[in-house]
Amino acid sequence: MTEELVTLETAKLLKEKGFNEYHYPIQSIAAKWLREAKGLHIEISYSCNKYWYYDILTIPKHDFVGLANRPFVKYNTYEEALEAGIQEALKLI
Repeated sequence: MTEELVTLETAKLLKEKGFNEYHYPIQSIAAKWLREAKGLHIEISYSCNKYWYYDILTIPKHDFVGLANRPFVKYNTYEEALEAGIQEALKLI
């Protein structure tokens, strides 16, 4: 099993928002930085209809954020949903 790298678009957004890690940004490190530095948790869920989706919650209040203006999108993989969630969370900062 390998760690998934973020896309170039996500890497640029991370840098814009203050992500200063010296190694290649992998999805799990980007998600951890969003939790610890920005108080945003990306929750990935699986539907019995065989698709993945994400929600963004605040820490520690567990409020949903960014949902009103976001269309509901179904993703084929966990990693696709996480990537989209990371991008959306970065846009909220």
